[in-house]
Amino acid sequence: MPAIHTFYRFFGIVTIVALLSVSLFAQEKAVPTTYSSFLDAVNAPYAWNLGFTGQNVVVGVIDDSINMNHPFFKSNVDKASAYNFGIIYNNDIYKELLPTLPIQSATDTSAVWDKADIKKDQLPGTSMSQSDYHGTCVTGCIAAYDSETNTYGSAYGATIVPIRVDFPCQSLDLHLPERSLAGEYAVAHAIEYNNSAIDIKNNSYGSGVGFNIIESESKLSAIADARANNTILLYSSGNERNKRLYPNGKDCNKKIFPSHPYTIAVGATGKNDTTDYTGFAKFSNYGACVFICAPGVGIQTADREDILAGNVFTYKDYEFVSNYDYQGAAAGNMNPSFGGTSAACPIASGVLALAIDAYKTTYPDQTCDVRFIKHLLARTSTKIDIEVTNRHDAWITNAAGLSFSPTYGFGQINAKGLIDAILDPETTLGGKFDTVTPQTVATINWSTMEITPTEMLAYQSTLNADSISYDNYYITTHEASQNDALAAAQEYYSSTAAYVTDNYFQTMEAENKLLYSDTKTITDETFLNSGIIKQDLEEVVITLSAKADDPSVGFDARYMEVILEHNGLESILVFYDPNSLKENVNDLTWSFTSNVYWGEDPTGIWTVKVYDHGAEDTFTVSDVYSTFYMGAMRNSAVPEPSTWALLALGVVVLFLRKRVRS
Repeated sequence: MPAIHTFYRFFGIVTIVALLSVSLFAQEKAVPTTYSSFLDAVNAPYAWNLGFTGQNVVVGVIDDSINMNHPFFKSNVDKASAYNFGIIYNNDIYKELLPTLPIQSATDTSAVWDKADIKKDQLPGTSMSQSDYHGTCVTGCIAAYDSETNTYGSAYGATIVPIRVDFPCQSLDLHLPERSLAGEYAVAHAIEYNNSAIDIKNNSYGSGVGFNIIESESKLSAIADARANNTILLYSSGNERNKRLYPNGKDCNKKIFPSHPYTIAVGATGKNDTTDYTGFAKFSNYGACVFICAPGVGIQTADREDILAGNVFTYKDYEFVSNYDYQGAAAGNMNPSFGGTSAACPIASGVLALAIDAYKTTYPDQTCDVRFIKHLLARTSTKIDIEVTNRHDAWITNAAGLSFSPTYGFGQINAKGLIDAILDPETTLGGKFDTVTPQTVATINWSTMEITPTEMLAYQSTLNADSISYDNYYITTHEASQNDALAAAQEYYSSTAAYVTDNYFQTMEAENKLLYSDTKTITDETFLNSGIIKQDLEEVVITLSAKADDPSVGFDARYMEVILEHNGLESILVFYDPNSLKENVNDLTWSFTSNVYWGEDPTGIWTVKVYDHGAEDTFTVSDVYSTFYMGAMRNSAVPEPSTWALLALGVVVLFLRKRVRS
């Protein structure tokens, strides 16, 4: 008997300790009751209250220096997996040091050139730039948890893997071929890094220049690697909509990362009043490739700790003295007003982490990839700003019943809709879905109408040698003088961005601006004869080549507009952009992505129109291809379409054998 009493006493003590531990842990990470309104806008608390905080999800943050010991999220950071693909430099010694500076891991800081005495807890990577705060703010949008300031990320339970690239001021350094270590390696290898262990990668960066694809081959390969490993890549659509500083920067379909079919482009929303996020954000880029949007104005998040106090350092020939937290927040670790698509993207990444957390819990034997997530997003995102009528923003509803806007994509990301669709798809989506069918891809050459199962993603561009001066870009622009460039800079945050009106569009053909127009009819036989399984559409990609009629002059790419139609439904693949800087191009081959036709049957009448609104230079269009990405949500218990095809073939063979025997 005494042994039994001892056992029960021991069991009781263990139970009490366990309950206290759980209680203390729950208290430390208790579901917040007071938080910023942007979290309500995406319904993140709905997921938290169901127990989904992203705790089963790993999010990689490709950005500049991240304060890994930041009190708002240090318990979330996987320091062992953090990696630094960047280097520390200033212009004076950069080229001299470049050949000797290897790529560093988070645990190897010996090769980091550190002019100022900066703490190493900024790893992966330290920074000598006052502007190197961005990654910490972005990480806070995902994983911050601070009850004292009521600062929370949308997935405060997610594991964060910091992946550093060096892009002070998010400049063109990312893409310059002569800065291959900071550019090509940093971007391509960061996208490829550790994909087998990372569910989501957030990319809140990018060049503001359109048609800028220098050294793109390895970047495209990296995107393919991420998709093969089921790592979901989210990219900010960019903040150039109301700026003149960049050529072709406003339409994110002219940018290599957000326009790729294997990524998710995220736009930003603003406040209609002081509480909600259902309004227009004047800076957020538009484009037929935009997939979703998320809050991007006045976001309360983590901020870099004041670790540079008193240090004087040089960056791009300017001296700075850092005696304050970069954003000047009263609570040194908190930024009350982070913004841009740089904020919208990680908020969306966090919401997806909540959804994937729910998916992993509900379907532990299934794989959640970018295609399945896109199908859910297209059907569960919240339509906002529904009264808008201008061509850049207006909502259109396709034949599958899905609504799309070039500014908002399929709408504001909605954690409640996503999780309801995962937990109860029959009620939410009208069917039992847990995965997607194998994707089929069909590329059609418009000249020969030859259809192949291979992908046509060219993303190539050849610019005039003097088209863009990358050195000192902000001064050596395409304007006639430095004064013009400075005047353009003064319009940096102007809210008076001009839109192309419907009346203007109606006069284009009358002004003989239509350079190319062709119509093709796609039938079931088009696919059948090529042995390609037809499914409902996902992305549609139009690849075309444009060549200047006079190579000595080139043509101004900002005046090109490309329109796609399917059975009369229009998608503007490239918007005419008269308010950006001039960019002369000789040869341009580019692939433009449209999400407008998501869920539609690919058969029917397709038309491509290309306009040139330039007053002097002209170009000729050739080599037009359409690539249909096709697939649908399905129940994993139901055989694949290819299996059905084989079964049907088997039935036919058996029937024929039976007839022969008869």
